[in-house]
Amino acid sequence: MEKRKTTVIFVIGVILTVSTFLICHKHTAYQTQLDEVKLKDVVDVEKNSMFAIMVKGTDGQYKEESSFPGEGYMLNEEKSGCMDNNGEKIENSLEYDLENNKVTVSTNKTSYCYLYFDKVPQTLQTLQSQADSGLSIDLVGGMYRYQGTNVNNYICLKQIGQANCASGSNEMYRIIGITPEGNIKVMKQKSIGTKAWNAKYSVDPSTNVYCEGGDCPEWPESDLFKELNTNGNSFLSTLNEEIKGKIEPQEWWYGDIGYDYEETLIESADQTYRIETGQDAPQYYDKDYKLITDQKWKQMSDTAPIGLIYLHDYYYQANVTNCHMRLGQETYQKCINNGWMHISKNGGTTSDYEWTMSRIGLWSSSDPFYQAWFVNQFGGISDNTLKYTYAIRPVFYLTSDIELGGAGTSSDPFYIKS
Repeated sequence: MEKRKTTVIFVIGVILTVSTFLICHKHTAYQTQLDEVKLKDVVDVEKNSMFAIMVKGTDGQYKEESSFPGEGYMLNEEKSGCMDNNGEKIENSLEYDLENNKVTVSTNKTSYCYLYFDKVPQTLQTLQSQADSGLSIDLVGGMYRYQGTNVNNYICLKQIGQANCASGSNEMYRIIGITPEGNIKVMKQKSIGTKAWNAKYSVDPSTNVYCEGGDCPEWPESDLFKELNTNGNSFLSTLNEEIKGKIEPQEWWYGDIGYDYEETLIESADQTYRIETGQDAPQYYDKDYKLITDQKWKQMSDTAPIGLIYLHDYYYQANVTNCHMRLGQETYQKCINNGWMHISKNGGTTSDYEWTMSRIGLWSSSDPFYQAWFVNQFGGISDNTLKYTYAIRPVFYLTSDIELGGAGTSSDPFYIKS
């Protein structure tokens, strides 16, 4: 077998000097002969090493190893990182080049680093083995995503072991992406009907539109959440029991982000992703019309099976970098022309509006009422008050222990073998 080298490059700044260390891994031997790389008077790490290699075993526990694992393992980017001398994590210190199997650690601080490796889930291996499927090579917004117009991401969720779903049928779904842990995120191909985000409004022309009591229910208390998850005839209750048992409940994120903020200050899909997952703080107004600039997006305190797409899910499904603008900025057509997700491409019509679960706070001090974001008929995003009824396509995550069959095409969709 031809020997392949995996190089880890550490760039550590000590005062004004930058040193580079190369550590090589011979794949066929499954051993890494580590040089005695030490940073004298910089950091005292166990074994006097400047880094640790942690590999997850079959028991689910990480164990420190002296070598990189072989094929079938991948870097856990969330757990991996570098620490400074005070034990604080150094942000953006790691980059992982999956194609060339190289980790680059760059920081201008004295530090030590830790690399966590997980077994590549069977589901991820299956999806990544499909040639020209449209699945991204690198992580995009926390997962590997299907991007572009011609993607093979159809999955039949009729019942375990069956793939006899016709495109547009009630059991056909589209895969949004797959997490590094192997959880597949899916959305229903066709709408289950039009529903209000929350219908309990009282309309007073002198005070604009408010929810009853002055405050709009948040996602876990909204009409739409109940329609999807908890009502006696909820969407969840209509699913096959075997399929229902393969859903991984989530602590969904749901808002708030200000109208003016998304319209004028969002510069990329990545920025929207960071806001919608609580990493960055957006701007919006509270019920007393005070500008909020430091409160991050809310996340459910409990888990629930079913949600909707986020704004960043829609932005990332196009294979262009600027599908994140609003209608008035005239880039909205790039979202629909370069992607697969728009409802008109999945059995809907060009007149359909579709709710996301991304709620807006009070969107300006002069127009104080709550809204939520939706995907409009032109392929862009827009917003409206929560009482309006728009198309709904449920979204959920499948467990990471499933085995897939099929090819992902509309005529031969993926399906859960077991």
